[in-house]
Amino acid sequence: MEKHQMKQLYQDIDVPKPELKKAIQSAAARAGKEGAAKRRWGRKMTNGLAIAAALFLLYLSSGLFMPSVNTAMGNIPVAGQIYSLFQDKAGSALFKSNLVTKLNEKAESRGITVTVKSVYYDSGQLVYNFTVDHLKSDDDYISFQVDYKDSLNMLAEDIDRQNLKKLKGGRYGGQLRFFTDGSKLKDGDKFPLVITQIKDIPGNWRFNLPVKKQHSTFLEGTKDVTVNNGLYRLFDIRAENGTMGSALQYTIDYHGIAKKDAISIYDATDDAGNHYEMTLSNIELGNRKKLSNGDERVRGQTQFSKPIDPKAKKLFITGDMKFERETSEIIPLQTKLPVSYKTEHHHVGIKINKIRQEGRHVIVDYQFTGIDSEKTDEDQLINVGETISLGDTKKMKAWSSPDDYEKGYYLKGNKAKVTNLKKGEMESVFELDDSHNKEYSLRHFSLGSYALYIEKTNMNLLVNNDLTFEVPIRQMSEK
Repeated sequence: MEKHQMKQLYQDIDVPKPELKKAIQSAAARAGKEGAAKRRWGRKMTNGLAIAAALFLLYLSSGLFMPSVNTAMGNIPVAGQIYSLFQDKAGSALFKSNLVTKLNEKAESRGITVTVKSVYYDSGQLVYNFTVDHLKSDDDYISFQVDYKDSLNMLAEDIDRQNLKKLKGGRYGGQLRFFTDGSKLKDGDKFPLVITQIKDIPGNWRFNLPVKKQHSTFLEGTKDVTVNNGLYRLFDIRAENGTMGSALQYTIDYHGIAKKDAISIYDATDDAGNHYEMTLSNIELGNRKKLSNGDERVRGQTQFSKPIDPKAKKLFITGDMKFERETSEIIPLQTKLPVSYKTEHHHVGIKINKIRQEGRHVIVDYQFTGIDSEKTDEDQLINVGETISLGDTKKMKAWSSPDDYEKGYYLKGNKAKVTNLKKGEMESVFELDDSHNKEYSLRHFSLGSYALYIEKTNMNLLVNNDLTFEVPIRQMSEK
């Protein structure tokens, strides 16, 4: 290994500073005692991370690679791997500052032991690291499933962390990350959860884990915000600053036709000239609440890459509509044409002009209406056009959703092209035979028994649905 590679490895390791000096001395002593005769080490050091970093320091300072140092390093247990494996910058920073709470909560089921090793809370994120022992597998990544009790209706699991990753020595490491509202959490609360499956092995790894909070700085919005002609009302807006980032929390009431919509906030600046880049958005904490008037309410969160400046007086927020839900249309192929449909949100229309069969192809000519042709590009039209599907009319009406379709009776998507950009005119071609998998070919197709399936939700993507608003903010006391 080259010297610059060793240096990079060292720089990637997080070391608790109070233990560094002692680790250097201990590692140097171990390497120096090796001498002419080799022997097995009688015990393992408790802080492999600190010693590993110390050995790197010895290498870099000497400029030579000593065989005795190499042997010592090879016998050091790996510590702190989980933070680096999951690229957890906040956890790594808290670990270096000794602000991660160590745990040793164990549960055993089916001969497999799960040990929760640590917990921390930071800017709207409650994170548990754990290890899995006695799991026989050669896979580098293994899925697992978890169930938990959300008594306050304020949790959202990070589904991107539902994989175990192999650590050195054959064991596996995992991370449970929950997004939540820190203002409702109390230090010392208990969080019951159970891991119900690891790989294909069902089990009952049950825990009642403590919540450990650091002091947090909050900024609160001082007024409610209404956007999109009153369809969305945002209130109880606050920002929680953490070690490496911040969480913008907000409650949204979705009114009328918008009650199934979803807002995504992806950017923010303040009046002090700071820019806050989104790292994760469209997080819904807990379940949506139905209001007495039929509207829906949700507690939302957006994660930003750095803390909000406590001196800021205003936040300027940018977002868009992730979903503007519409009903779908099933249009039999022998419907009398032309026929037109519009969305409720923006009155974007689709006009079906002609449907014809040529051999084992169905060709549909149609036009998108109610759009700004000067601002809509060809790729946008093609992307939306390709979401139109073709399926057996009776079966589509019986399916709970298009995702539950039956092979051989449904074509999801088509080959779309623009025939007149200024007029929004399109052509879609459905190939009835699947050359890759015959099971998906429409062997029973006929014009009389099949229909187009149009998700009008996708048509709203053809208009500008950006959201911009400002929120006056002020600093709150620490909690």
